[in-house]
Amino acid sequence: MKPTYLEKYPHVFEPMTVGKKIFKNRLCLAPMGGVSTGGGADSDGRINNYGIDFYTDQARSGFGAISLPMEIPRDGSHPGSFNLNEENLTYMNFHLLQRSVHAYNALTFVEVENAGPGTVKPGLPKLGADTYMVNGVQVRAMTEADMEEHIQMYVELAKLAVRANFDGMMLHFAHGWLIHQFLSPLTNHRTDKYGGSLENRCRFPLMIVKAIKEAVGDHLLLSLRLTGNDGIRKPIDGSWGITPEDAAQQVLILQDYVDMLHITEGTRLDATQRGQTGGSHFYPNGKNAKYSAIVKNTPGIKIPIGTVGGIHSAELAEQIIADGMADYVLMARPGYVDHEFVKKIREGREEDIRPCLRCNYCKDHGRRKALLSKKNELAMDKAVTFDRHCAVNPTACQGASKLRFPPAERVKNIAVIGGGIAGMQAAMSAADRGHQVILFEKTDRLGGQACLSDKMWFKKEMKQLHEYFERQVRKNENISVLMNTRATRELIEEMDPDAVIVAVGAEQIVPNIPGIEHAVMAFDALEEKVPIGKNVVIVGGGSVGCELSIHLGGKGHNVTVVEMSEYYAASAQLAERMDFLVFMEKNNVQLYLETKCIEIKENGIVVEDNNGTRTISADTVIVSAGTIACSEERDQFKNVAFDVINVGDCVIASDICNATETGWNAGAIL
Repeated sequence: MKPTYLEKYPHVFEPMTVGKKIFKNRLCLAPMGGVSTGGGADSDGRINNYGIDFYTDQARSGFGAISLPMEIPRDGSHPGSFNLNEENLTYMNFHLLQRSVHAYNALTFVEVENAGPGTVKPGLPKLGADTYMVNGVQVRAMTEADMEEHIQMYVELAKLAVRANFDGMMLHFAHGWLIHQFLSPLTNHRTDKYGGSLENRCRFPLMIVKAIKEAVGDHLLLSLRLTGNDGIRKPIDGSWGITPEDAAQQVLILQDYVDMLHITEGTRLDATQRGQTGGSHFYPNGKNAKYSAIVKNTPGIKIPIGTVGGIHSAELAEQIIADGMADYVLMARPGYVDHEFVKKIREGREEDIRPCLRCNYCKDHGRRKALLSKKNELAMDKAVTFDRHCAVNPTACQGASKLRFPPAERVKNIAVIGGGIAGMQAAMSAADRGHQVILFEKTDRLGGQACLSDKMWFKKEMKQLHEYFERQVRKNENISVLMNTRATRELIEEMDPDAVIVAVGAEQIVPNIPGIEHAVMAFDALEEKVPIGKNVVIVGGGSVGCELSIHLGGKGHNVTVVEMSEYYAASAQLAERMDFLVFMEKNNVQLYLETKCIEIKENGIVVEDNNGTRTISADTVIVSAGTIACSEERDQFKNVAFDVINVGDCVIASDICNATETGWNAGAIL
């Protein structure tokens, strides 16, 4: 087989020499906290077999380098992270990782976070560049003694990284963590030699990188994650914070002691920036490349400059590098979603890559508190479970344990009823085990409710996902698809399969509100089955209602959302909820919480809140009251075969994660 990928992506697969190390290509796996807290680390921070398997898979796939997140002080803000320490000899276990990853010629990096004001571990002070309050807790400005103590933490971790045979260390100087607070004028108002001018704001970071280089020399590549844009929505005290031009000047100061760095965006001044920092589906792919381009092309910059943030295809990576916007790229979630991401690119199988939704479910589920105070303060969930998930890859995080399931004992004939995401995933999972599958879909289209997102500009990844599932189903020789075919009990009995997987989904709830006949249902609005007037009221502020409001607001409608509970999008994860808030504001959506619709009229609705009743005028009223399992259709198949397994929304109306998880499980246990 000829390496045609070198012709298609010549810049991506060109080796890169940095110091004494050679990167086999320009694709680096960015650090992901969910690997350690999602089952890859033991409770003392040592890497276990799940963690080794995950990173080995990424190296086998073809990433040029991988990064493992750690922090100082240990477990300061991310309990359960990987760590290197003397007392438990945790660094010893990482040689198991190095042997396998290095066998595939991939380099290994330790990423080091220092949360500062984000510290949550009892007994540790919240330190920052300034003294201020965050989440009602005092942050204390660092003293020089504090600085020396933290510099020693960096140095000791660097020495342990050398002993653990890591190739490099990546210092996280961005996203509002401690060192970023010194670098940014938004959070550094010091009047001593560590504040004021750009040079002074770089003084403490420069002390850190100097100390590390003096301690370990060229035994470790030293890399930085640096903010190229603070990304705030409005100036604070007249300042927009770090700009790309400021970042370039910081690089000029730091680069003599740094081998490489990459540019990111965002701070942690409030929780609403969480989706922006993580590059959610509301933001452009490769959004930070425009910042890295300014830094890279600044006269005097002499080290490789990378970029990170929503780069989910080889095409985009190639364009960024070819256009001189960066020397290399980092990507995290694509490797999470598909452990053969780079391998499929090299083999010309891009259409077989499972797409990432960029929903950031992996960042928050089981860890972050989603229902925040009305101040939008970012907080760890006090009842944290560390039950980590990927919305579209059921074998990510702790789901990797399911890869140990034994093979099927024999080939079975399986009927899957319903061609939505859960049904298609179930069919694929069963077929991959060698079973013969017939998939029944009652309409002329596969995808189910996922297709409702097709017209939303910020849901293009959902469209990519259901199209991916359809391609995989139709390509699989073990799956036969019957379209426009409604499965009945009689039909299934006549077929007499060994097992039936029921994935008939959910239907919209039609609430008992007087005048409901004057309303349009949310799904009909999403499918554009009916004309929508200029002034719109949406009854129901769940995830669908919020997304619909952003969609219609972006098309020029005046939109009001009425939600009877205290929270909007109460079942969404934190980053997604924050994105809803930001983009509802951007599209001038009026949001009323704790407000109940008690009547729908031809020209509006009557609502009731703590102040009494009032009328909200509208040309169109849309009801988005959630969905309920199609239980009657589901239950007709009870005991129709030896095994009958219900999956997805027909069990309980939920989300895409539930659909892929339950669908995969059903196929994998047969």
